Amino acid sequence: MNLFVRTVTLLEANGEPSPFPKRLRQLLCSVVEGIDAEAMPDLLSKRETDRGNFDGRIEAGLRELDPLLTIKANCLVSGRTRFDNDLVIDADEALVCVEIEKGCLSRFEFDILKMQAFASSRQLQHPGKPVFGAFVVPDDNLVARHISGNSRESSFRYLKRLCRLVAQVHPLHVEDILIVGYSLASPTDDAQDRRRKNRGLGKPAKAPGNLALQEKGLLPDDRLRSGLRGFAIDLVVALRSQLAAACPKLREKLNTNTRYLAYGLTDGSDALYVYVQKRAILIDVRVPADRADELRRRGFDLRPRDNYQAKAGWLTGLFVPHDTDKLSEVVSLALEALQED
Repeated sequence: MNLFVRTVTLLEANGEPSPFPKRLRQLLCSVVEGIDAEAMPDLLSKRETDRGNFDGRIEAGLRELDPLLTIKANCLVSGRTRFDNDLVIDADEALVCVEIEKGCLSRFEFDILKMQAFASSRQLQHPGKPVFGAFVVPDDNLVARHISGNSRESSFRYLKRLCRLVAQVHPLHVEDILIVGYSLASPTDDAQDRRRKNRGLGKPAKAPGNLALQEKGLLPDDRLRSGLRGFAIDLVVALRSQLAAACPKLREKLNTNTRYLAYGLTDGSDALYVYVQKRAILIDVRVPADRADELRRRGFDLRPRDNYQAKAGWLTGLFVPHDTDKLSEVVSLALEALQED
């Protein structure tokens, strides 16, 4: 399964048409959509200086799709500073400075300032070619609340909201700023869904034998019990039944190879992963990771994980033994995450 993508520009977020070059917009989308979701943990775990990281994969994809593009990585904003852009695309029709973000602590306002400075410097030295900005950011994470002021926004959603403020800056220097949001699950934006279907990408893929999907409601109990025989099934049954009772639009996915269940709302993104062990379950939940200390004070055992969800800012590694007396609190936490969509 590849990453899902949706886009908006600064001007579009403010109800105006965008001059962002369609060819370059499609090129960026195609590169991000072409990344295998299963490769993300490895790409995100690499150092910033490692050319095999997420940034390097995007740069390589751009070069592969259009060998005639001039692309510079870690390009200085101007000769008077040491700040740089992650990538600068130099095409016939425009220049695009690209910032690629992975976590929940990104400084988006600073990145926009760099785009402004780059555009201003470039226009003074080489007038005539328009300059655009572009972000590639998670669409299924949670931005740290001290950055966004909202503990329930993804990077994509926060940037879209921030665009309404940035649009008030005159002159803007950059012609427009494109935001490309990537996620492991299909975005909920109807227009984006239509775009994917029109391109032939909206057809549901056949699930492999180890994967069972129920787009609305729960999987049959016998499918669950046969796939998880010998594990903490009673706890899982109690958890999923309470979630289904509270969320009529709940959907469920089961992977019997790695023994995990994923939950979200129909047409929404995943909000909860439940990894089933012999006598316990381990949970990754889409609430801010900084809730860990609060949960420990309430008596929970937290064993944070180094996975994609952790890098997206989720609370990970919530260990729940089969004989827990805190199931109602676990359900409340799960429902909080599910309401994000």
